[in-house]
Amino acid sequence: MSDRHPTRIVIAEDDTPTRVLLERQLTKAGYDVIACENGMEALEAIRKEVSSCIIVADWMMPEMDGLELCTTVRTLGEMQVLAFFIYFILLTAHSETKQIVTGLEAGADDYVTKPYHKQELLARIRVGERIAGLQTELRQQQIELHKINSKFATLNQKLDDLAKTDVLTGLANRRHLLERFAEVWALVERNNQPLGCIMLDIDKFKSINDTLGHAAGDIVLKKLAETCRQCLRRYDVLGRIGGEEFCIICPDSPVEGIAHVAERIRDAVEQTEFHAGDKLIPVTVSLGVAGRNETHRGPDDLTSAADAMLYRAKESGRNQVWIRDSQGNAARFGNLAGVS
Repeated sequence: MSDRHPTRIVIAEDDTPTRVLLERQLTKAGYDVIACENGMEALEAIRKEVSSCIIVADWMMPEMDGLELCTTVRTLGEMQVLAFFIYFILLTAHSETKQIVTGLEAGADDYVTKPYHKQELLARIRVGERIAGLQTELRQQQIELHKINSKFATLNQKLDDLAKTDVLTGLANRRHLLERFAEVWALVERNNQPLGCIMLDIDKFKSINDTLGHAAGDIVLKKLAETCRQCLRRYDVLGRIGGEEFCIICPDSPVEGIAHVAERIRDAVEQTEFHAGDKLIPVTVSLGVAGRNETHRGPDDLTSAADAMLYRAKESGRNQVWIRDSQGNAARFGNLAGVS
């Protein structure tokens, strides 16, 4: 025996004997029937439905006739107020082709002329059942397809994020950083805005790995990334470009201001406690800063200028910030008129 619920049929018929007869015949045929005296009452019954159903409506009724009911139901369906399929059968005394066409064009799926033949009506209802079943199945497939597409979209987004992200630190990886750098460069060049770059390197990082192991080195890299994040503006771009080396893109800021950001990072790192287990790891960083000027043809030139300043910071004793300003002068932070 099937566990399927009987099909719901809403009758809209103002003639009491006809309505009672329809209800008795359809109930006896195994359908779940709601009998209504007019279109308005039928519409209220339909609004309470949650799944596909069949409407058998007389054309001529007071308050709302069958044609108005059909048009309203189709409009509500298009507006997705009714989010399920409705098969609409008109009961009509009209047998002229013009009247029948009018009913079908209003959205009716089928019609039965009065006086109706019971077996013909049941046969047409069974057609409606099959179509309603197919529509329900199609809708379920569409829902499942939507779920699958959503999962694929989420997976693609995750894959895209992985392709752009350094797995250890969660920062932009080298490829994504360079892509963002090119985008920022094009924007500031078009608007003639300042642009700065900070190159950062962990001092004596190799000795951390050699003496404490790579796990300790990973701890340092992750905590350093978080420390740097806290020192930056939301629109600065921070990325790990390899090993213990990081790059920061600072749009719309004069290079002297970016040097202060670099110094803030240097000081924050020096003040931060890095632990591997119960072992305190002393960590400092060296930073090089450069600002975009007319001699730079692209991001590579600016990163090279910042990298040169990073090298000066390294060879000058580490744990310091060196800057090449927009006029091309190079100096340790706090002494911009120093070394040229």
